[in-house]
Amino acid sequence: MALGWPPRPARWAIGFALALLLVLTWSGAAYVRHSHPEDPAAWVWGIATASTLLLLSLAGMLARLDALERRHEAVLLRDRASLAGKTAQLEATLAGMTDGIMMVDANLRLLAWNERFPDCTGVPREMLRVGTPLSDMLRAQAEAGEFGAVDAEAETARRMALIRAGGSTGTMLRLRPGGRVLELRRNPIAGGGFVTLYTDVTARQQSEQKLRQAEKMAAIGRLTAGIVHDFNNLLSTIIGNAELLQRDLAGGGNTAPERRLQLVLESAGRGADLVGRLLAFARKQQLAPSVVDLNTIVDGMHALMRSTVGSAVRLRITLLDGLWPALVDTVQIEHVILNLAVNARDAMPQGGMLTIETANLPASSRGPGEDLPPGDYVTLAVTDTGTGMTEEVRRSAFEPFFTTKAPGEGTGLGLSQVYGVVSQSGGGVEIDSVPGRGTTVRIYLPRADVDAAFAAAGGGGQSLGAARNPVPQVSV
Repeated sequence: MALGWPPRPARWAIGFALALLLVLTWSGAAYVRHSHPEDPAAWVWGIATASTLLLLSLAGMLARLDALERRHEAVLLRDRASLAGKTAQLEATLAGMTDGIMMVDANLRLLAWNERFPDCTGVPREMLRVGTPLSDMLRAQAEAGEFGAVDAEAETARRMALIRAGGSTGTMLRLRPGGRVLELRRNPIAGGGFVTLYTDVTARQQSEQKLRQAEKMAAIGRLTAGIVHDFNNLLSTIIGNAELLQRDLAGGGNTAPERRLQLVLESAGRGADLVGRLLAFARKQQLAPSVVDLNTIVDGMHALMRSTVGSAVRLRITLLDGLWPALVDTVQIEHVILNLAVNARDAMPQGGMLTIETANLPASSRGPGEDLPPGDYVTLAVTDTGTGMTEEVRRSAFEPFFTTKAPGEGTGLGLSQVYGVVSQSGGGVEIDSVPGRGTTVRIYLPRADVDAAFAAAGGGGQSLGAARNPVPQVSV
């Protein structure tokens, strides 16, 4: 409807009244002419004609106005349809976003939101309606623990004051309950108020942290390799000259100089062992990978692990039927398993349960936390029910000489050697730990291509009987 003009029913009423007036005018003129034929009737017909023209003009105007109104209504209908389409498209976009979004007006009251908003913020869905005060939503978040252990009223007042002062715009990070990390991007809008986008960046943060950890371990590995190289040269000189002196003395080993020389050789031997461990971490040692059955290796170490962990620790070994063969250095993987068992024992000073499990990990079932090159893997998990690790300890667990044990009770090279051997073998290591509940160290070893290995050996390769007939489950 055109603004400033009478509505259509009123215009039709006016038109009807004008038509009636026209009829009455003509009727009056006819009556005057017939009742007074001797009087001049020119003026009567002039009035009638003028009235007719006037009425016809007014009727034309009314018809024109009606046509304009119809055209205007058609434009309005088209604009409304276009606006409805755009609104539906915007609502579909907001509904399909993986991020949460919220908009408040100049009075800090809720204007709009999408389905992901309550999931990202912890605001109850039942309180979401247009006009809900922002302070009520912040109070609900504080009461739900979204901001940590705080007084809900004081925290709400603090955040509202910060928002009103304009100090809460831009990009911010917030730690949610459960360890999730939320990124907030808040920007003002025209006319007052603001719009906030909520993005869960936990996976991105974890990836960045893994990258930083990998870069740090690589840097430590390069530094370690350089130091170990020089240290190994010194040890070679010490051991060589000590052996020559021992040969020159040749007194049966009973003299004081010979006994002191023997102590020198023993200490140098321990130094050489230390060099080997450091080389393992730096992934510089010589490996002899072969196609092996991990079940056979674990089963063969059962007696050794039983005596190593002691009677206070229960040992449970679960070996998967049909375990794939792995490509790894047999001697080094035995050291890895023994190191993990010793670490698990030390984490359970009052005793507990040590579980060793083997499994297959197809490339198709890899989880997001398993940062490995593409392919199939054989896994070995060592789980204890001990003291567990804090997040800070877990991040530093693979660093050389890092230990939480008392001075003199550990070298801090056990897990670093595990990391080096497995990494050099083309696999990976992950630690999952909860303080007070225990730790699981899981190693991933690349699956061996048995046919390729057999062909490379000219048909006379290593026997894989254990791999083809897996060891049954062992429980102690």
